[in-house]
Amino acid sequence: MTKISFLCRAMRPEDVPACTAIEAAVSDGWSAGALAGELAQPAARLFVAEVCSGAAPKKIAALAVFQLVCEEANLYTISTAPAFRRQGAARALLQYAFAQLAAQGAQTVFLEVRAQNNAARALYTALGFVETGTRRGFYTKPNDDAVLMQRTIGNAPFTIHNS
Repeated sequence: MTKISFLCRAMRPEDVPACTAIEAAVSDGWSAGALAGELAQPAARLFVAEVCSGAAPKKIAALAVFQLVCEEANLYTISTAPAFRRQGAARALLQYAFAQLAAQGAQTVFLEVRAQNNAARALYTALGFVETGTRRGFYTKPNDDAVLMQRTIGNAPFTIHNS
């Protein structure tokens, strides 16, 4: 299997249709209106990971939506296109996002993840997140608890593979 490389960058308005298609594969995915609205928010930080290949246009493999307020970043969603899951897109995107957020003054990242989403929880743990609590019955469609996690990013070294 050939290793795929990803180029990470800030999301642009013209990325909304491709990102909406990725979100459509998620049970509680964001709509085009929600993504476009978030892009317009001053505290929003949205990022995408594109597949690096010689072919143009580049295909968006993953997206992440954060809010940055004061020194705290909250990860609202991260989604990977089904064809690119378990190939490093989410990891590359999060590493890039953490570096960008830290450069903008973020000290801590907070998130919540479905308790049954073992793959995401393993990724977050590998990236240095720790569990801080649980919200019982937080998710619907399907019903699940939310596991609260956080990670310090300020003054932390990051490996940036993209720009």
